[in-house]
Amino acid sequence: MKKKLISLAVALATISTQAAAFGASDARSAAMGGTGVASASYLMAPFHNPAQAVNYGGSDDFGLLLSLSLGAHDGDDLYNKIDHFQSIDEELEYNPNDVKLQTEWKSALKALDNGTLNVDSTIGLAAAIPNQYLSINVFAQASVATIAMTNVDERDLVGTPDMDSMQSTVQGVIGGTVDAGVVLARSFELPFEGQRLSVGVTPKAQHIVTVNYKDTVSGFEDSEFDLGSEYQKKTVFNADLGLSYLPTDSITLGFAAKNLFEQELETNTSMGSKATFIVEPKYTVGMAYSNSFLTVAADYDISTTRYFREIAHETQYARVGVELNAWDWVQLRAGYSASMTDYADDTITAGFGLKPFGAFGFDLSAYYSEDNQYGLSAQFILTL
Repeated sequence: MKKKLISLAVALATISTQAAAFGASDARSAAMGGTGVASASYLMAPFHNPAQAVNYGGSDDFGLLLSLSLGAHDGDDLYNKIDHFQSIDEELEYNPNDVKLQTEWKSALKALDNGTLNVDSTIGLAAAIPNQYLSINVFAQASVATIAMTNVDERDLVGTPDMDSMQSTVQGVIGGTVDAGVVLARSFELPFEGQRLSVGVTPKAQHIVTVNYKDTVSGFEDSEFDLGSEYQKKTVFNADLGLSYLPTDSITLGFAAKNLFEQELETNTSMGSKATFIVEPKYTVGMAYSNSFLTVAADYDISTTRYFREIAHETQYARVGVELNAWDWVQLRAGYSASMTDYADDTITAGFGLKPFGAFGFDLSAYYSEDNQYGLSAQFILTL
């Protein structure tokens, strides 16, 4: 059963990422607590704030980025509980009259009730041409949210266990967006000495994919998992908007509005159950201080992020991050992300960047929370 549940999460993510081109939030941001609205570079602007596409150096003429990330949240320790139940379930098949095993089987099954396992994955590409007239960043971004849930039926806990007619279920739902678009940004000098305002817009095509798979606990254990063409999909138009205000060369205040047009898509029906994946506008503000050796940034989510209308799961964060830069060769980063909802915990982040030869760079980051929440992100950069 455990293998089936983990296969569900992997298969759902695979189906979504096969739908179209990809893109993702960058590893630099992930190491700095998820900040980026006021601190993202011109290459990472599509994933945080389109106005940041003007945040480039005098030697930057062209840039390429490839980013990958994967995160999981198993606050209910569902993975280990399923492993424990699976071992008892298999043993009970060979000893169906063992009263002690029957009691352990019921106890292990009951422990699975209302458990959740969340897996988030992203992958992305960006190509940018910064300049003083109109900075351009062409990108593709795929974000996939997978939620696996268990529900134990009281009828399975009464009398002798009947593994062939179980009512307890495991359900997996996924919602994914694949964005492909272009960032257009311009910086304007304000009539105040040294102050600038940057404006960025991102028209984009948005491909939405949803999948719903539900089966009994015994079905997950005995049947092959094959979604085939069960997933639902549609392509719509959406847009992002961003502002960056620089009162001085070292300080940036940012505002980003992502997915301005709300979208939704119902999943397929499985065992009479379905869900509605939603893409809602997300508003974030941020500020950053930066010089040649140090960057300090803070972001705050004004709005919450939901995934499915029928599932009570939403996230909202306040983030801080810091980066130490050693002559543009090595960067050390750390951050903290404070959860504003009960569906996620506060998270510690860290990472580093290497760019020893000037043009090619590599970034790696990781995050961890005590509530079995962890993730890893990596990216490759080429700048000319």
